[in-house]
Amino acid sequence: MLFGTSGIRGGISDKVTAELSMKLGQSLGTYLKGKGKVGVGMDARTSNHMLRNSFIAGLVSTGTDVVDVGLVPMPTAAYFSTKQGISASVIITASHNPPTDNGFKFFVNGREMIRLEEKRITSLVESGKFRIAQWSEIGRVSEAKIRDAYLHDLRQFLLKRDDRGGGMRVLVDAANGVASNYTPHLLTRMGFTVTTLNANLDGHFPGRPAEPSPRNLTDAMALAEARQFPVTLCHDGDGDRVAVVDEDGEFIDQNRVIALFAREEIRRRGEGQVLVSIDTSSVIDEVVKNEGGYVERAPLGSLQEKLANKDHNIVLASEPWKPIFTNLGLWMDGIVAAARIAQLVNSQGKGSCKKLMKSIPEYPLLREHIRCPDNLKKEFMRRIKGLVKEFTGVEKIIEVDGVRLEFADNSYLLIRVSGTEPKARLYIGARHERRLHDLADEARRMMKRALENCSNGD
Repeated sequence: MLFGTSGIRGGISDKVTAELSMKLGQSLGTYLKGKGKVGVGMDARTSNHMLRNSFIAGLVSTGTDVVDVGLVPMPTAAYFSTKQGISASVIITASHNPPTDNGFKFFVNGREMIRLEEKRITSLVESGKFRIAQWSEIGRVSEAKIRDAYLHDLRQFLLKRDDRGGGMRVLVDAANGVASNYTPHLLTRMGFTVTTLNANLDGHFPGRPAEPSPRNLTDAMALAEARQFPVTLCHDGDGDRVAVVDEDGEFIDQNRVIALFAREEIRRRGEGQVLVSIDTSSVIDEVVKNEGGYVERAPLGSLQEKLANKDHNIVLASEPWKPIFTNLGLWMDGIVAAARIAQLVNSQGKGSCKKLMKSIPEYPLLREHIRCPDNLKKEFMRRIKGLVKEFTGVEKIIEVDGVRLEFADNSYLLIRVSGTEPKARLYIGARHERRLHDLADEARRMMKRALENCSNGD
């Protein structure tokens, strides 16, 4: 499978090669029939210049013009695809993956390509039937600096929602990624006093791994506590994610951050729908319902399918770490999310992230996985859907991506297979630790039984 749940990713020696990069450029140019312009950006990975050059060569060979926007965060590349005359934009990035990997993500009108569009690109890559421009029709390459325009529009969006920073201190851990040149500048322009960590661009990610998970944020968490920063904001390699740490160095669960954003957007509009991925917590449902809104869940990596349909009232969409503010655009944006959190800590938390988050419930969560070979995944899920009928107190079953059970006591359980790794994943949320462990024990037994039966052919 070429496209996964978040674009194309893989090792540069065995999947995301220069050869594939050129074919992707040829495929996109052929898909666009050589018309319009394509924006091309990249994060700071060491393989990006190689991939950018081969991708652009493929594009211009079809007669498609290219605007090279250089080193940009993923949200900035998506933003550029909304500009007049731009048919699509592409960023070369592997997001939070290790430095040995790279990848591509495609945008049209500010949103990620939907599955149908990705399938057409894949078909062209596989067939090799590319448009070939005549010598006089070869595409042209120009350059553009888009940071200031992007940050200006973000600042305008944010200041419609809240006041300036008033000098409040903020720590930004940019993971040596491209957000280093964006989030600190935006926050400074909004009146915050910014201290940075891991803010020099380096595709080796020397400061910490690019994924902003608690195990990778020990330095930021320690500094946040030692210096009592009111809030600490931590990015991944390309800026579509943000993680939040409070003044005591404690990591804030991403589901609570989504719930906070959802609450604020619904309050602004008086109503609305919140679209979240299947793996998110029921704390979002509780907060949204209290504000008069409602929640819909979609398969992981498929929010854009719903957003592409303009006939909706979605005020916020999000996967864990990656919110989409639909009034701004249809892309995941960790940079605007970081600034919005800082605003809320300043205005509602009175300079305390911990105080701000007291208004959002906190419940125990569990996330783990077992090994599940790719060739057994389909049968494994078939068996799981039969076994989960043994659970009692189930109010709702959602089967858009795996199987999610929602119980009368507001606990939930999700079992799904990974789209990118040989794993079956288990997610559980409950109001109390005892309930969490009871659900986990039963779910583990079911997953083990389902996998054993698959292996034995029973």
